[in-house]
Amino acid sequence: MPRDPDRPRLTFEPRAWLKWLFLAHAGPTEVAAFGLSAEGDPLRVEDLLVVKQSASAATVAFDDAAVAELFDGMTDAGVPPHRFARIWLHTHPGASVTPSSVDEETFLRVFGRCDWAVMGILGKTGLVSARLRFAAGPGGALEIPAELDWSLWPDYATSRHLSDDTDLWLTEYAQLVEHVRPRADALARADSFPEGPEWHFDPFANEEPL
Repeated sequence: MPRDPDRPRLTFEPRAWLKWLFLAHAGPTEVAAFGLSAEGDPLRVEDLLVVKQSASAATVAFDDAAVAELFDGMTDAGVPPHRFARIWLHTHPGASVTPSSVDEETFLRVFGRCDWAVMGILGKTGLVSARLRFAAGPGGALEIPAELDWSLWPDYATSRHLSDDTDLWLTEYAQLVEHVRPRADALARADSFPEGPEWHFDPFANEEPL
């Protein structure tokens, strides 16, 4: 099928894509991050911002204080929320990238009032699903393709050492991602999540450490 130049698509720069792949294979649980958009191109992901979180094979909960710290730091740096708090990226520990009921509930509850937002899911086999939700007009949502901009690969590969980045990603993962066991009732109660700040994720995922 020919590429439609007018169709919205989620574009990853090489470093962002490689980091997402790393997170997908770093452990047995889901891992979530905020996508950092390029200035002037909200659907172009330059980096993944990982914050402290509790993660199981089915759920992810961001630490409230860590997310607040991220917002404060970005605001102090002059980065507006639409660049770092509208693209929710997470991994699935298997091959499927179909959103779970928890994913759907979280996306609607947390991002439903935003002017626009994206939920992206990466599976261990490299498959990606992405959905753009928007509030303009009557509002709506649509599945959008994800693509990699490998044109930047030569510059990235020659200007910095990949080992430096992977060491950084490994440190982030070890320090920020806590593996937990999901409660048996977590998925059953997905339809009763309490309201919270727009950046707060699955409150039922803070479970017993593995």
